[in-house]
Amino acid sequence: MLQLPSVFHTKSAQFIHVVAMPLVFFAFMVIYRPFHIEERLMIGNLPFGVHLTLMACVVFGTMIIMRSIYYLIRYRVDKISYFFWSILEMVVTAFFVALYAWLMDGADEPYFLVLSRALAWVLPVLIYPYVIITLSLFLVSQYRQNQIDEKQETKIRFYDERKNLKLVVVASSVLYIAAEENYIRICYLDGQQLSEYMLRRSMKSIEELCAKYGLLRCHRSYYVNPIHIKALRKEKEGVIAAELDVEPTKDIPVTKRYYEIISDHI
Repeated sequence: MLQLPSVFHTKSAQFIHVVAMPLVFFAFMVIYRPFHIEERLMIGNLPFGVHLTLMACVVFGTMIIMRSIYYLIRYRVDKISYFFWSILEMVVTAFFVALYAWLMDGADEPYFLVLSRALAWVLPVLIYPYVIITLSLFLVSQYRQNQIDEKQETKIRFYDERKNLKLVVVASSVLYIAAEENYIRICYLDGQQLSEYMLRRSMKSIEELCAKYGLLRCHRSYYVNPIHIKALRKEKEGVIAAELDVEPTKDIPVTKRYYEIISDHI
């Protein structure tokens, strides 16, 4: 499976990259001062600390740009392309760091000579936080998936408005829940057979129950089980439909409000 876990697509993951890279770069250079960087940054009238701080700001700005672009194309990125994207981010960061050093030095040396030094500064330093963050995100994804798997293997107990137990079903067998006036229609698999059960409850009253067992709100009248979504399709006029992996079932409508949440879980 080359699909990248959805945790890589979250805003918090982009925020971690944007904050961690300049901080690691600055701290590593201050503590270890590798590659004779202190001598290399004796340029202009500014001391080493100021140059290093400004370089960290350059790294920060570059990461904002690159991670914003990544966030726009995140659903097209798989594991392999994510690896190359991370390399690209480090190279682009080195490009701007070199541009800063070159301009501050009055462009006395050829730019590509400065760029080669910047690559030696940036790549060996930033590779560590990239590896750590990537492994951490994979671990978080695995932990969340294990939690979902545990929930999906447990049984959901559906009660009516009078607190009478009406239906007990394995969570993973539930396909979707639809609102119908004062009732909800629970569509689930009974072995290999498609079954439905009408229960007198409101969609609002089962909100916590659905969240507990991994069922997601996709429309004001629908909850859907993301493990059964085979594809999301954008139809004409902006209508979005979730195609399920069980036949015969109808497509489930997905509103724009919930589209990103659903797409992050399939």
